[in-house]
Amino acid sequence: MTQKLPNKKRNQIETLIYARADEMNYRTLSRPESSLFLDSLVEDSAVGGVLREYYPKEKVRTYIKDGILNAYMKRFTKCALNGVSPTDTIQRIYGVPSFVIQQCTGKDSRVSVSRSDDGRIFVISGGTVLKWETALRKALELIAREAGLSVDGKTPEICLHLVATNNSLTVADKKHIKTALGAVGVAAVFCND
Repeated sequence: MTQKLPNKKRNQIETLIYARADEMNYRTLSRPESSLFLDSLVEDSAVGGVLREYYPKEKVRTYIKDGILNAYMKRFTKCALNGVSPTDTIQRIYGVPSFVIQQCTGKDSRVSVSRSDDGRIFVISGGTVLKWETALRKALELIAREAGLSVDGKTPEICLHLVATNNSLTVADKKHIKTALGAVGVAAVFCND
């Protein structure tokens, strides 16, 4: 029973799940609603039915959730972050024009370094609201790795671009995150405001 899912079938199933996730506005669903949506995909003959030809029944749900829906959410996050300019954010938050001097790649592709006209350095790091700590860690690791980012002994300003992946983020939640990060001198901007 356990044979490799052909790429063509995988792509067809992924396309179908992405379309249904778009129709359901998946990223806005609550946990119980998300679970019901996942159940419907598992029971759907065109999705779960096809996957059961290649995987044991108990692994189909995990495959859909971890293999396809997680990729769907990462794609959404990437698109949201790509729509935000680091230099526009620096102008908005710090009130100074700047230019990007380093755009990281690979796992750190959501991190960039900019310099303002007055010589200040800014590290902008993107991530989701649920994993804002990861965005902060990536910014801090970059600063620790790159000794030349400090100017006259002053470390760069850090700003996090955060994407809310569902509609449950309240004004109070945003204020709490901004206050917590502000306590350590880090600014936060929510991409889908």
